[in-house]
Amino acid sequence: MAEQSRERPSTTDQRPVAVYPDGSPTPDTPHADVLAVRVVRILAGTLMVLLGFRFVLALLGANPYNGFVHTIYAATWPFAAPFYGMFGYPPTYPPRFELYTLFAMAVYALVAWGLMAVLRIRRPAPP
Repeated sequence: MAEQSRERPSTTDQRPVAVYPDGSPTPDTPHADVLAVRVVRILAGTLMVLLGFRFVLALLGANPYNGFVHTIYAATWPFAAPFYGMFGYPPTYPPRFELYTLFAMAVYALVAWGLMAVLRIRRPAPP
């Protein structure tokens, strides 16, 4: 019987190395601007979720004296306050349809998108 040769697979990485436009290799770790984009995305996403909770809780008429509802309202008020009273409807606590919260979500999403676009400007294009 003929013996089959058993070779071990190579442990070296055979992937192509990414390079910058000038030909220098890129490091394996993410660049600072990539990390900054990730941080902005996480912070903006968290803010959108909290403002979304605020909007839904107000829309459903949640009890503002409940601990969870009060925490959401208190945490999101600094972000919703600049837009409060923009649309001139009579203030009630809590308003049923917080249009200003939806407007705040749109503004903060645009700001986050713009910030991420600015942070990506310095990153070289992939090869």
